Amino acid sequence: MNTSHRGFSLIELIIAVAIMGILLSLALPSFSTYLRNVKLRSAAEVFLSGIQLARSEAVRMNTNVEFLLTTTDPLPANVGTAAASTAGRNWMVRTADLVTFIDGKFGVEGSGSATTAGISVRINDTDPPANTDPDPPPATPVASIVFNGLGRTTLAATANFKFNDPVAGRCVTDPGPPAGTVRCLRVAVAVGGQARICDPAVTAAMTAAGDSRGC
Repeated sequence: MNTSHRGFSLIELIIAVAIMGILLSLALPSFSTYLRNVKLRSAAEVFLSGIQLARSEAVRMNTNVEFLLTTTDPLPANVGTAAASTAGRNWMVRTADLVTFIDGKFGVEGSGSATTAGISVRINDTDPPANTDPDPPPATPVASIVFNGLGRTTLAATANFKFNDPVAGRCVTDPGPPAGTVRCLRVAVAVGGQARICDPAVTAAMTAAGDSRGC
């Protein structure tokens, strides 16, 4: 018996590719938002690790250690001259006597941008659309936190650092219109030195029910 084998015709292939293209175009906005949210969370986690490093080094060395946001390059050569700035995109960990450099990171690292001007993730942003978000950045932002040998801070109250991405759009906490899609986050540092990432979009009811992501 002769068995005939028939493949796809050119028209069938064109239709299949067209359908795949339509499906990809529908999924692209959601995937783009997902990537933006991943980048934002990564920036918050790196920031949190710097704060935790400052605290652990203060306890280890039994001396005051400072974590600061700065516009200065976070390099050992600048350990004594770097100034704390709420507009800073870089962060540095150093002893509070400005002598020993412990660690530092440029805000541009991992952002995919060549300069700090192109960084999409913001800290304590007050520009649109962040200025209309019902969950605003702190009225009195903190640029420097000093930990003592016991791991406590010199803060008078919890320090909050809000992370958002205006390039990606509004935060989920902003109902709009248009409704927000970006999962903006906070890094909260307590007076006692404990630091964590929390999600302002988690409702009070969810937090009361045991959701540890809540602020």
